[in-house]
Amino acid sequence: MASRIREDRLFVSGFALIFFLGLLLANPILISASAIPLLIHFLVVFIAPPKVEIGKIDLPSSAGVDETVEVRITGKIAGGPGAAVIYVEVPEVFQLVEGSNYAVVSKGFDEKTFDFSYKVKCTKHGYFRLGVGLESRHVLGLTLKEFSFKESASLMVLPTLPRVRKIRVPLRMKLKTHPSGSIAKIGPLSTDFKEIRDYSFGDPFKIINWKATAKATRRREMYPMVNEYEREGKLAIWLFLDGSPDLRIGTSVKSTSEYSVWLAYTLSYYFLSKGYSLGMSIYNHRGEKLHFDTGRKQFFKVVERILKLTTSQDGLDVAWDFGFSRSVERNRKWLTTQATGIVVITHVTSSNWADLQDGLRRILIYGKGKGKHNVLLINVLPYNIVPKTSDWEIFAGDMLDTTSRSLSERLRHAGLTVLEWDPTEKTVETALLNTTRLR
Repeated sequence: MASRIREDRLFVSGFALIFFLGLLLANPILISASAIPLLIHFLVVFIAPPKVEIGKIDLPSSAGVDETVEVRITGKIAGGPGAAVIYVEVPEVFQLVEGSNYAVVSKGFDEKTFDFSYKVKCTKHGYFRLGVGLESRHVLGLTLKEFSFKESASLMVLPTLPRVRKIRVPLRMKLKTHPSGSIAKIGPLSTDFKEIRDYSFGDPFKIINWKATAKATRRREMYPMVNEYEREGKLAIWLFLDGSPDLRIGTSVKSTSEYSVWLAYTLSYYFLSKGYSLGMSIYNHRGEKLHFDTGRKQFFKVVERILKLTTSQDGLDVAWDFGFSRSVERNRKWLTTQATGIVVITHVTSSNWADLQDGLRRILIYGKGKGKHNVLLINVLPYNIVPKTSDWEIFAGDMLDTTSRSLSERLRHAGLTVLEWDPTEKTVETALLNTTRLR
């Protein structure tokens, strides 16, 4: 609107300047020429610029890392003659492998359709937005419709799911340690009666004890009473995932945070596919957590949470929640009553060492008298991911790597089980298989 007003003022000012200059000089040629700006102005007003309408943005809703995706754009161009530019925003971490993500279409007075496509390679997991930008220009080249993103489509890129054969959560309890045969405190209801309790939101109606409810009503208790039965099923695993910005060590495509998310994705799929109940907390992010649940529905919830840790533009969306120790305290109820195994995914450094120590100490305190908790800490080592251009950078990376490994060793001496994973040396399948040999 503002550009249109400026153009109107320009044409009127041009007409007035030439016209009065012709009068001043008594020059009929200048007076006649003053009509040219007015004529152009009327053409601009009465001949509308092209109007672009996006019909469809065709692309899959999800894809895997390193998968090639085809994006197809269709639509039509109405309005007057001119040219239109259709541009599809490609995330900077994607690779354009075929075609072009923009098209220039010219039209006359008749309506015209357009259809173009291109292919991109998804090199990073996460949620990505592909916005469609539109720009149209009048046939006279004087009126430019402002460039804007009016349409968009979203693409969810999932990490590659490795074929993990076996994971051992190192337990020092009187329970089996493999997911294929372990029993837990949470799972489907059995027929073994446990107690009568108040009704909680979400309880199935079939377990309501109507006789006990009638007696409670006489005592003016308005809530139904339900029968509580013992649970049967698999082990309950609580997963702690570090969402700290310190984990962005590496490149824009491969970094510690990327590998940590990939690891959480893999572990979640593995345990849930084995019938485990899984809960999760993402610390150093927003304090997000998922309560214990099982099955595909829980897996999709986990995927939704962890993929939001990385975005195509802003990296990690950080809102501090005071770290691992605070997260352990917030989830104390679940750790003490249901969690029989705990997995922590982080990168151990001198900056988060005190916080890790305090949080792990709390976990061990909570487990006293109930058998020790099963704590597996996975230390993702990122320093070989970082490209190095000098001997000093190589030396600094080796020093930081040695420091992280020495801190891991101190945790081992404290009785915890620690798995060190360097993505450049081992695949995630090999690294997780090594858990069967850890103490």
